[in-house]
Amino acid sequence: MIEFAILGPLRVRVDGRGVPVPAGLGRTLLAALLLRAGEVVPSDRLVDWLWDGEPPNPERARATLQMAVARLRRALGAANVIRTATGGYVAEVPPGSLDLHRYRASAGQCRYAEALAVWRGDPLPDVRSDLLHREEVVPLLEHRLGVLEQRLDADLAAGRAPEVVEELRVLTRRHPLRERFWAQLVLALYRSERQAEALAAYREVRSLLAEELGVEPGPALREAHQRVLTDEPAVPPHRAGVPRQLPVRPRIFVGRHRALRELDAAVSGSTVGISAINGPAGIGKTALAVHWAHEVAPRFPDGQLYVNLRGYDPSGRPMSPTDALRGFLEALDVPPSRIPPAVQAQASLYRSLLADRKVLVVLDNARDADQVRPLLPGTPGCLVLVTSRDRLTGLVVREGARPVRLDLLDRDEAVALLEAGVGRARSAVEPEAVDRLVARCSGLPLALAVVAARTAAEPSAPLRAFADELAADHTRLDALDTGDRLTSVRDVFSWSYRYLGDTAARLFRLLGPHPGPDLSAAAAASLAALPVTEARRALVELTRAHLVAEHVPGRYALHDLLRAYAADLVADQHPAADLREAGTRLVDHFLHTAEQADKALYPERKPVDPPPPRPGVRPERVESHAAALDWYRAEFRTLLAVAGHAAEHASDARAWLIPECTATYFHSSGHWPEWLEACRKALRAAERLGDVRGQAGMHRGLGRAATLLHRWTEAGEHLDTARRLFHDLGDRVSEGYVLVNLSGVHQASAEALPLQLDALELFRELGHAHGQARALTSSSWSYHLLGRHEEAVRHAADAIERYEELTDLPGHAAALGTLGLAYRELGRLDDALTMIRKSLDLFARSGDRYYEAGVWRDLGETHRRAGDREAARAALRNALAIFEDLRHPAADDVRRELGEQA
Repeated sequence: MIEFAILGPLRVRVDGRGVPVPAGLGRTLLAALLLRAGEVVPSDRLVDWLWDGEPPNPERARATLQMAVARLRRALGAANVIRTATGGYVAEVPPGSLDLHRYRASAGQCRYAEALAVWRGDPLPDVRSDLLHREEVVPLLEHRLGVLEQRLDADLAAGRAPEVVEELRVLTRRHPLRERFWAQLVLALYRSERQAEALAAYREVRSLLAEELGVEPGPALREAHQRVLTDEPAVPPHRAGVPRQLPVRPRIFVGRHRALRELDAAVSGSTVGISAINGPAGIGKTALAVHWAHEVAPRFPDGQLYVNLRGYDPSGRPMSPTDALRGFLEALDVPPSRIPPAVQAQASLYRSLLADRKVLVVLDNARDADQVRPLLPGTPGCLVLVTSRDRLTGLVVREGARPVRLDLLDRDEAVALLEAGVGRARSAVEPEAVDRLVARCSGLPLALAVVAARTAAEPSAPLRAFADELAADHTRLDALDTGDRLTSVRDVFSWSYRYLGDTAARLFRLLGPHPGPDLSAAAAASLAALPVTEARRALVELTRAHLVAEHVPGRYALHDLLRAYAADLVADQHPAADLREAGTRLVDHFLHTAEQADKALYPERKPVDPPPPRPGVRPERVESHAAALDWYRAEFRTLLAVAGHAAEHASDARAWLIPECTATYFHSSGHWPEWLEACRKALRAAERLGDVRGQAGMHRGLGRAATLLHRWTEAGEHLDTARRLFHDLGDRVSEGYVLVNLSGVHQASAEALPLQLDALELFRELGHAHGQARALTSSSWSYHLLGRHEEAVRHAADAIERYEELTDLPGHAAALGTLGLAYRELGRLDDALTMIRKSLDLFARSGDRYYEAGVWRDLGETHRRAGDREAARAALRNALAIFEDLRHPAADDVRRELGEQA
């Protein structure tokens, strides 16, 4: 059993035994992830918290974060719950294992004493990060005070006033400006028959507020004072006609821990609380609102109001604020004859009736902020819960609403929802079918509910039959059709689609057949042949309607069911020629942007000559090494998908040029299996088209990727073919590079050096400086492996001299590293350390993480030979962190070396 505790000093236990947490960065990192357990914490945010906003070396901060994550994972061992996610990291803690989650669950169910008992003191006093404490711990402490206030209210209502007087005296001393504690103290003294002390407490706080803030006591304090003066009953009598309009609580409700926590935070505010739950169709906004409203209903003794505003109703006619107000006023016992006709007068009467009351108002399915504003109470004590497919940005800006965004359920939540409907016994018999059903429903609660209802209606049918029915993209929505416009997935999506403008609707349709997982605004502009600014406006409209998700800033995606809906629409409304043109524009966008990025990474690379872009294509400008790395990292998965699409559909060089333009990034990033697969698809296309240049390039790419994967025979066959094809084409420069590549297949053998020397001679004959530098570096490495270290030094030095006139950072780094190793074998350890450190710096700047890890390893061995064991181990730990992040088998070798040096 794993236990995590952060409501006090940081503590980790496995089966009752403490797990040591590394001091410094490791402790801060674990605390930060646990404070947001279950949520992806962006790397930039973690960097800020780890170094209080000022990392000592900003350029290395992310790499250091990765190393800190690797060390923390090793230290946690069986308690490791840290997972890498897009853009950051997440702590996936088991249910019930984190004290913060238990606290919030108890507080959300009004079990206040139980919630407060979870705390062991102030959170994380042993974690040093002022920024983390300000941004995460301080709000948590404020939430605890709100729960404490709720517990004290419950104690007073239960007649335990004498028991809480001393506790409230302590709290008013610790929090002298917190009026609610003073109001509770006044009432507690009064209900303990200590009227004079109650009045004295009021005078004390009134004087304090005037002196410190220059203000009079607020409504709650004044009301408590008035009760003492007028000798009102301690517990007000029950008010007749209290509205209880909440719909039936959902029978099945799972997950949504983050959203529930955000809603809980709204209750403790001193102003009118407004929480705006937003998300796409079918995401479960109403279910969350109604579930939570039932949980907190006891906190609102003056009633709960509910209305479905029909903002996205099949009828297309949202409810008017006048109709909604009339319903609320009637629920508040206003006779129909006394309800004024004008909306402003209705709103004024409504606010007057809610003044000094504690009422929960649920405004379900709102169209926009204008529909909601007349329905907002005007005084503290009330809480408003709004659900909408719109983000209600105006309500957030003007009225201070708290946005609560709902996303798709994760796998565990989706399985739990499906099992709740299907039954665990039936699910356990066919776990594979359950996984397929969950995947096909994309984590959309409505789709999962439809599947659960259908399977429950046919208890004898195997679950795999339903999974098979959902397998085909073009029939999936048919399988989720219930015959009811309110619950059929296709119909529910259509209510959002019908409100789109023409440009946004067209872009949404074209996104259906888009092959990649997501795309940028610039790529969307090329897809739809729009100016980038217009495409961005359309994406904002689609995002507001929750038909597209901006899952990371600047990147937009559709889940699979929405993609299927868009594909249905595009097939109905666009001829095949339109779709082919859109697909070609998208390929052109990535091809021409990748070409720019490749030039920025590798200026010496032989130029690629792609066909000109089609009209309407908006390639992105990528002009620096850093910008190129950022672009490739952001676009990599989409780039692979578009390259695969091009290999299947393009009828010219576009079919293989994307892998060609991505070779530098493939090589440096460690994505070698993906490189292999992309080149295989592109080779088939080049063969189909009879494109010999494309075949040569793809054979070379296959050979280089296979070499890095240590698939020597396959690598040699592809590179031999590439050499022959380039020779037949008369492309002697490319032939020379293939000779260098071939030598890598034969490294540490006598066959490598002749190939490198042949390449060197060829490049000298051609006067090709960069080729000479590459061949010299490779031959220096072979001389080093053969024990001919003086010759290795000479060739490496000649390569470095040439690289100083070039801009090939990885090549320059490799030459420096090889020179350092040759120096080491000659006993020149200081010179070796100098060269290896220079190599390390260039590899880090180039973004070539695999070779950076190798140089850290070389540095460790060099330090060991110099007698500095601690520096050797530190270098090896850095190498291990990178190899682990790349999931490279060399990590096992480094672990063994660290063990040997222990």
